Amino acid sequence: MYSIDDLLHLLHSDGADALRLHVGQPPVIVLEGEPQPLEGPAITTEDATLLLQSVTNTRQRRELREHGLVEFVYRFRGRASFVVHARMEEEQVAMEI
Repeated sequence: MYSIDDLLHLLHSDGADALRLHVGQPPVIVLEGEPQPLEGPAITTEDATLLLQSVTNTRQRRELREHGLVEFVYRFRGRASFVVHARMEEEQVAMEI
């Protein structure tokens, strides 16, 4: 199971461009435009749901369900802000941060 805190800490500390989360694949960190899959298990549907819930509020989850897409700024530990793009892909949640 992946923790959003651990993933965002890695993203922030490595100065990465993005974090990509897709069901069926391990998390991917983008460094200087190059995708770097993390070593570890693929994200499950349950993982994706829990990761989404850890960065969204009820209104944002409702918008995702109704429109298939939501974009917002997530403030991480009071030190960094990330733009989160969440969308539905074939009934699965995908996020790019």
